Amino acid sequence: MHRPHTFRKLPKKERVRVEKKGSFFETDREGYVINSTSPEKIQDKWKSALDDIACWYQEEFGDSLENIYVRGSVAKGEAIEEVSDVDTFAYVNLSSEEIDEKSKDIKEARTKINEKYLFIEGVEIIIEPIERSKNKSDITLLNQSLCIFGEPINYPHLKPGKDMALHAPHIDERIKSINEFVKGVHSDDRIKNKCVWAMKGLLRSGCEIVMERSGKYTRDLYPCYEIFSEYYPEKEPEMREVLKLTLNPISDKRKIKEKMDTLGSWLQKEAEKYL
Repeated sequence: MHRPHTFRKLPKKERVRVEKKGSFFETDREGYVINSTSPEKIQDKWKSALDDIACWYQEEFGDSLENIYVRGSVAKGEAIEEVSDVDTFAYVNLSSEEIDEKSKDIKEARTKINEKYLFIEGVEIIIEPIERSKNKSDITLLNQSLCIFGEPINYPHLKPGKDMALHAPHIDERIKSINEFVKGVHSDDRIKNKCVWAMKGLLRSGCEIVMERSGKYTRDLYPCYEIFSEYYPEKEPEMREVLKLTLNPISDKRKIKEKMDTLGSWLQKEAEKYL
């Protein structure tokens, strides 16, 4: 699944403290991940934002729209004001080229939602051709997402391990992206957005290289840091700093690059061993 960077409101009014929040997905007796999302778990304050996003999808794509999904903390009922994103994606009966023509409309929709719901940290709106739902990355996301419009897609269930790794196998691409990014001139907000993207990639890669050993899966930031640190206690201070930078991004391009070059390169080598 092609995933553009989430639109964020930056900078934050005050520093966000590191707190033990988030959870691992439960697994059944055979070790398969249980999709713990449900409509009943969505907190009331977040329902209106989801309704507005769903209406936008329907108005924009009409009969071409197959279904809409929400994932992450909102779908699990664990959303935190001014920290959590609203992560949505939809499948449509359109080509990639036809979808690309809507890119400007997507940016406008993200901006309007963020301006209306100030407690939301960021908005992710992704549209994919329906045939992409069979891709490995999409199957992984469907295993942890809630259908809020249309008929839910049938998908194979997965165990924590190689099949669910979306970030660690591509950590080299993130390193290259940061190396290119730092050569340019960008606003502080743009750099901070890139910082969040890069640090989240490190945290989730850290979780993914221990998934098979731990039998645990999550995308939540603190649990990613926590399970990684259990297996690599010598790297705990570095990953804790990454967690802090995710919550409180910086505009220091040099420091962001340094993290990707050091911890990122190390994670890349570990991923080659386990994935």
